[in-house]
Amino acid sequence: GMPALDVLRAATLTGAEGIGFGNDLGSITPGKLADLLVLDADPLDDLRNTTSLRYVIKGGRLYDADTLDEHWPRRRPMGPLYWHRDQPTPSE
Repeated sequence: GMPALDVLRAATLTGAEGIGFGNDLGSITPGKLADLLVLDADPLDDLRNTTSLRYVIKGGRLYDADTLDEHWPRRRPMGPLYWHRDQPTPSE
């Protein structure tokens, strides 16, 4: 029964405040850390649209949300990840 905007606020700003990081996280505000998700559809129209990821911006780099290939500031593929290997790691 909550409006979509209130749900998003609870998941971001209120959540950051709840864990004591409201001054650093939770909203797009000058001076705050700002990793972002770019969506294909408006979550205010339907909260299910929060799963329609297009890009992830982390540490000033733009990544494709499906492949994690870097698109900016340079273009490069993600490459294999350790859990994609068939063989166990030496610590296993």
